[in-house]
Order: sequence, then structure tokens, then C-alpha cells
Amino acid sequence: MMREKFSESEVNLIVQGLDLLLSEKQEAHRWADESYRFGGSEIAYTESDFGIPQIMALQGKIDGANVLDEPESVVSA
Repeated sequence: MMREKFSESEVNLIVQGLDLLLSEKQEAHRWADESYRFGGSEIAYTESDFGIPQIMALQGKIDGANVLDEPESVVSA
């Protein structure tokens, strides 16, 4: 398995993306759960059906990821 170091800004972007994805998945799960409870759906979905535990596990792995110690280059506009 290839291990690559990410810059701090790359890690921040990945974390932000996962946070947004997790939020959307949790909202979709809440909607599906309410729909099931109130008779709008015949299927009961779990958090796993939406990948919520997997996203949380990935976030945990990223918390332990290596970040480059080198300063990032500054790009002028």
C-alpha cells in the first residue's frame, strides 16, 4: 500500500469534504427514517445503508494521517 504525505491544506480539504458528505448522508438517513416511521416508505434503512459508519471510520483514519512538515508554497495572484 502506498503511503503518501499530504499537506495541511490538502488534509483540511479532505476533512471538509467528508464533513459535508457525512452531513448530507445523515440528513438523507433522517428523511428515510421519518418516511418509514410515518408510512411513506416500506423499507427501513440503517446508517450503514448510507455509508455513515464508513465515513466516520475514514475520518478517524485521516485524523492519524501524516501531514508534511514543510511549509506550503505561496501562490501569488
